[in-house]
Amino acid sequence: MELELTSLTLPLKVVWKISRNASTEKNNFIVTLREGQHVSQSEVAPNVRYGETPEMIQQEFAEFQKLAAHGYEQALAARDWKHSLRFALESAYVALQAKQQGKTLAQFIGATGKLVKATSMSVPIMDASEVDKYLADYQRFPSLKIKVNQDCAWDLVKEVARCAPGKTLRVDGNEAWTDLADYLKFEEKLKGLPIEFIEQPFPAARKDMYRELHPRTPYVVMADESIEDDDNLAELATMFRAVNIKLMKTGSLIKGRDFLIKARSMGLKTMVGCMVETGLGISYALHLAPWMDWADLDGFLLLKENPFPLVQEREGIVSLT
Repeated sequence: MELELTSLTLPLKVVWKISRNASTEKNNFIVTLREGQHVSQSEVAPNVRYGETPEMIQQEFAEFQKLAAHGYEQALAARDWKHSLRFALESAYVALQAKQQGKTLAQFIGATGKLVKATSMSVPIMDASEVDKYLADYQRFPSLKIKVNQDCAWDLVKEVARCAPGKTLRVDGNEAWTDLADYLKFEEKLKGLPIEFIEQPFPAARKDMYRELHPRTPYVVMADESIEDDDNLAELATMFRAVNIKLMKTGSLIKGRDFLIKARSMGLKTMVGCMVETGLGISYALHLAPWMDWADLDGFLLLKENPFPLVQEREGIVSLT
């Protein structure tokens, strides 16, 4: 079995700004796995929020490669690898197993039905004066996901609503608020707007704020940074009404699928999201379509060029090519 890691620099169409950082390019990696005539690939999208850097990914990959010489599955279980790296290593292996068994990946993981879903399009943090121009290319999307920080939140949401009438709005705080009273003032301003959900308004560590908000808010509040690779769904159900599963956080396609199934059985709404990824990473996420209520799979649309045209988007609908 041959294993390779290739770096990939991905320039972005816009300055990608959220509450904690901003960037103009993304540095991802491609994992390639070969055995005999079969080849599979997957993607690593490191995220500094989870303590991941390109240098760490390269270092851990070299360590994994040595261990994998004595058994791939044993190497996966040997230690707690960085989540995005583990996802790529595991999903490439799962895809290879599917090919070796003459199955599609969908058949292998039990994904039935069409792998198609409507996605939102993200609006990064920007000056309200820039919103109209930015949205000119994205009016085809039925939902818009607005990245906010505490300072700009209302101005940005209000302007998006004005420039895109008839669209449902998703508000993504990325842990921006640290005071419950300030956040509730923001919620008050949202009355009358078509808000689909509000994602991770407070830091993940502030469980007390989420528990206090839970019975008071009229909105669906969704966990993002609060859920990673641990099964803490029972606890999350006391604080949230929905969860955002990202494969780069769960570190596993199979675990991501199982989290979605369990979350839905507990009455939680589910979404599958993404980092800034190429069509390769997004193609894996689309295999979870049967178990998601919502999709936020626009990461490949933020790239100037998508080197893996494995997915397509038409009128806000993403599907495999």
